[in-house]
Amino acid sequence: MANDGVVRIGTEIDDSGFRDGISKLGGIASTGLKATGAALGAASAGVAALSKQALDAYASYEQLTGGVETLFKTSADKVMNYADIAYKTAGMSANQYMETVTSFSASLLQGLGGDTAAAAEVANTAIIDMSDNANKMGTSMDMIQNAYQGFAKQNYTMLDNLKLGYGGTQAEMARLINDSGVLGDTMTVTAKTVNEVSFDKIIEAIHVVQDRMGITGTTAKEASSTIEGSVAAMKSAWENLLTGMADDSQNFDVLMNNFVESASTAANNILPRLEIILGGIGQLIAKIAPVIASALPTLVETVLPALLTAGAGLLQGLLQGLISALPALLSAGADIVNQLIQGILTGLPLFTQAAVDIIQGLASNIEQSLPTLIQTGLQTLLAFSEGLRTNFGQLVDAALDLIVALGNGIIAALPELIKTVPQIVTNIAGIINDNAPKLVIAALTLIKNLAMGLIQAIPE
Repeated sequence: MANDGVVRIGTEIDDSGFRDGISKLGGIASTGLKATGAALGAASAGVAALSKQALDAYASYEQLTGGVETLFKTSADKVMNYADIAYKTAGMSANQYMETVTSFSASLLQGLGGDTAAAAEVANTAIIDMSDNANKMGTSMDMIQNAYQGFAKQNYTMLDNLKLGYGGTQAEMARLINDSGVLGDTMTVTAKTVNEVSFDKIIEAIHVVQDRMGITGTTAKEASSTIEGSVAAMKSAWENLLTGMADDSQNFDVLMNNFVESASTAANNILPRLEIILGGIGQLIAKIAPVIASALPTLVETVLPALLTAGAGLLQGLLQGLISALPALLSAGADIVNQLIQGILTGLPLFTQAAVDIIQGLASNIEQSLPTLIQTGLQTLLAFSEGLRTNFGQLVDAALDLIVALGNGIIAALPELIKTVPQIVTNIAGIINDNAPKLVIAALTLIKNLAMGLIQAIPE
């Protein structure tokens, strides 16, 4: 203090916090750049994978269209048109359709005398029949395709793959053709004469039999009305879209619209089922909840003592472990406390609002519940005080040790406290000063209510 009565306070600015903050900002920036780099890397990998899939799909498409053009010549466009819509008529992508059609079309064209337009129509019928049979009868598409390829080579051993009620022999194929009636009165087919029937007539006969059995149109119907069928159509439309990404000669807008339409159809089929599933879960919870509620009191009475005993043992073990780990915890404590404080400061507005809500909720209910709480609390305090009296000596010894340790720690930290406490006191004083009117009103109200309560309780 100077002789003029003015108090002068020395100050020293410590820039270590500033340097530490700059360092942390650098670390955050580095972490952010690494995360951004990782995200860009993942995106690049995704684009690369998509590009490869598109390139592979286009390579197959280019080769398959060459095969279709070679086989069907002037009718190749008709085959391509059927291939474009095969995602919903046959559950296939265009590539899959062309691969299938080229696997047996040479024999088909031979039986039709080279009529490519007729061959395109019959081949489309065959492929849709294959898909319908797979969807309706559950046979794998590969097995059905193998059967048709066998029929093209006058091999009928896989006829039973179609599950139409006919075995895998020449006689059974002859019976199927006769049952279909596609030859009319021109001939009655036998095991010896079945090889005289052209492949296109065999396809037509199978189509007639499947139509009578209600198999025809299954794929198209399922593509619009069932989850499995609509998802298969969506997958095929996506494969077509992949091809279009690498082929600028295709109408990309049409391919995109086909995919979006099939995805929308799949979603429309899936979402109602999800709604039913979630509703079933809700009903299950509603049925189980009363059973659980009625069993809770018995469970608490039976299980709680054992849980408390186990909890006491667990607590003791945790305390022993904490004591063992205390040196390491103390060394890391400063950083942890600093991070906790920063987190608390960041979340303080939310915490304050939550505290206000809790206090208001307590205030609205405490008036009615207070008498019961006080009675229960007094009984609890009585029992606690008796136990405390028995064990207080040990607690005092431990408390004295703790106080001595705290004192020594405070003495060691005194220089920092002296620097920081004035600002803390100033902040607290500011809080009190800002809220003084509210505090005075609340205090007066509390004193008045307590006085009235005491007056009413004097007789007791």
